[in-house]
Amino acid sequence: MIPLSEYAKEISIPKQILSYLQREGIINDPLSREDQLCLQFLEKIWGNKEILRAQLSRLSLKARHSFLRTADLPTKWERYASSRYFNLAPGQKLEMSTLIEEIQTTFCFLLTRQQIKRLYKIRNRVQVAKYREKKRADKQPDSSLT
Repeated sequence: MIPLSEYAKEISIPKQILSYLQREGIINDPLSREDQLCLQFLEKIWGNKEILRAQLSRLSLKARHSFLRTADLPTKWERYASSRYFNLAPGQKLEMSTLIEEIQTTFCFLLTRQQIKRLYKIRNRVQVAKYREKKRADKQPDSSLT
């Protein structure tokens, strides 16, 4: 039996994923021989495009776009903030203070200055993405007019 923290140094699967698997009861800490075999198998298929494609194909196109847009955001509260800004109707505004209050209430913790700065970056990123999306839509000729 090997401690999970020690095994995490030897394997290419992110430690965050190993912690998730342990919280879900899929693996134990310390790792049994069976757990190690399962993780070796997972490591072999980790990031395989064919497997990812099959998994993503089960999602709707809208869900895939949403997933890809927020895939690099590691925490739920960051994904929540991104979705709140992305789903705003044109012309609608969401005050940062309102969002901060929503996050603190929903996720039951106080945001630090660094986390609030992160929210501003997320908001700016969404604004740029929406602007580019709008520009792309404006460039495409309206097929209903032909």
